[in-house]
Amino acid sequence: MTIPLSPVIRSASIFAFLILPAVADEVILSDNSRLMGTVTALADSGQVLLQSDLAFEPFQVRADHLQRVAFSAGSEKEDQHDCMVTLANGDQFPADLSGIDETSVTVHTDFGGDVRIPRESIGTVQLGVRPRKTIYRGPDNDTGWTIKNGWRYDSRRFSADSNGTVAREFDIPGSFALKFRLTWRNSPNIQAYFACDSFDTTTKSNRYFIQLTNAGFELRRQDASGNGTLYPMASVTADSLNFEKSALEVELLVDRHLGNVHVLFDGKEFGQYHDPAKSFPQGQGIMFRTTIAGDDMQTVSRIEVREWDPSAARHRNEERGDATRDVVITRSSDRGTGKILSMKPAAEDATLLYKGPHHPEPVELPLSEVSTMFFARPGDDEAPADEKPPLTLGLRGRGSLAVSGCAFNGEQIVAKHPLLGDLSIRRDAVASLQRKSEQPQNEEPAEPEEE
Repeated sequence: MTIPLSPVIRSASIFAFLILPAVADEVILSDNSRLMGTVTALADSGQVLLQSDLAFEPFQVRADHLQRVAFSAGSEKEDQHDCMVTLANGDQFPADLSGIDETSVTVHTDFGGDVRIPRESIGTVQLGVRPRKTIYRGPDNDTGWTIKNGWRYDSRRFSADSNGTVAREFDIPGSFALKFRLTWRNSPNIQAYFACDSFDTTTKSNRYFIQLTNAGFELRRQDASGNGTLYPMASVTADSLNFEKSALEVELLVDRHLGNVHVLFDGKEFGQYHDPAKSFPQGQGIMFRTTIAGDDMQTVSRIEVREWDPSAARHRNEERGDATRDVVITRSSDRGTGKILSMKPAAEDATLLYKGPHHPEPVELPLSEVSTMFFARPGDDEAPADEKPPLTLGLRGRGSLAVSGCAFNGEQIVAKHPLLGDLSIRRDAVASLQRKSEQPQNEEPAEPEEE
């Protein structure tokens, strides 16, 4: 039975929401009304069949009225894949690389087990791209922080009305991102130290620090090996920053391998600056320091420390170059154009067999040193048809797949993909379905809302 949108549907959706269990699927219609139940089928035309306790037979929701389907949450499996596959049609999904041969690439996925992909159907394979791990988000209390003098913990933030420091050690073995929000009364006057090996403000130390005052912004490098030398890395006048709202979100991306610091203000990259010292600080500490007096006040809130992969950021938008040949980019940004022959899997020492144009024999590259692979595309005459399926499945965690009709078989969804053919997908690995007319969206874990 096909049911057009009507006040009856809206009332039924509200009633269904009240009586159905929390694990029900949710169908969101074009007018933002909602139906709750269990999705039992998806037609090629985009229609959805929804089984509900309110009806003797499934509702059939017309394609032109469908906006999105949010599937009930299953048992979440932590995403530990370190490979991100981008297909020639733009679809993305995480996987583990398990094999390469002359015609295909084989990956292991959580949503569908082993998937064999024709080489010409692959856009990129990016390695070392695990989900970002959040090391700290807060403060929810002052546990673990060392507070001196003018600072105090106050309602999910640290506040200071006189000179002092607030500092903490974190487990940050590699490159990382630090984000925080600053607010002030009268004028800003705060320093943020990061990658610190010491919280002492008077002795030699290896670390970076930024300084924000009413004169502007500075980024400096303190080098203990150079007799405590302070290297200027960046200096920006206040005219280039928006101080009128007395608040600023700062994000610092620290590449410990190449010694670069990316500075972002209010979500926009302001600049990338290179460490002039011979070695780069490996400290684990973060410290905020004020030198204020009178009626001034400074606050720090929404502090977030997370792992960051600079090589992934560098290579994510890399141009592939010659589309008729394979391309390999290493984590140190070396680039080779030639032929990827095969992969030798191993528990810890997997290698890539690669033949370059300037080497008579193939060479073995440790897979741990490879960042990105592009595979040769066929000529225009051989290129696969540019199909545009009407539906997009959003995967839980990361990624999405464009598909045509879906059939449900218990805990499995059988979908037709234009490049991968018939796929058997775990139902609990799918978070949403969206019509192609809408902007496809990858499902990512939601950020916690601010109170």
